[in-house]
Amino acid sequence: MIDYGIYNPESDEKSKIDRVEEMMIDVVKNKKIPVKTVLMESWYPTQRLMALIDNLGKIYYCPLKRNRAGRR
Repeated sequence: MIDYGIYNPESDEKSKIDRVEEMMIDVVKNKKIPVKTVLMESWYPTQRLMALIDNLGKIYYCPLKRNRAGRR
C-alpha cells in the first residue's frame, strides 16, 4: 500500500474519486514513486480518473461495472 485515506461521506468535502485523484498525483509527482501500473476495484474506474492515469503515463487494470462500460 502506498497511500490511503479514510472517507466519511457525512463530513468530507470531496468525493472518493477526488481523493483518489489527489493520491495518484501525490504518489507520482510529489513522492516520485516509480509506479508503472495502477490496479483498482470496479467502483473507481470513471472516465475522468482513467484519463488522469493515462495522462500520468501509467497503465491501469480494472473491472468495469455495467453502467460504466459503453453499450451499443
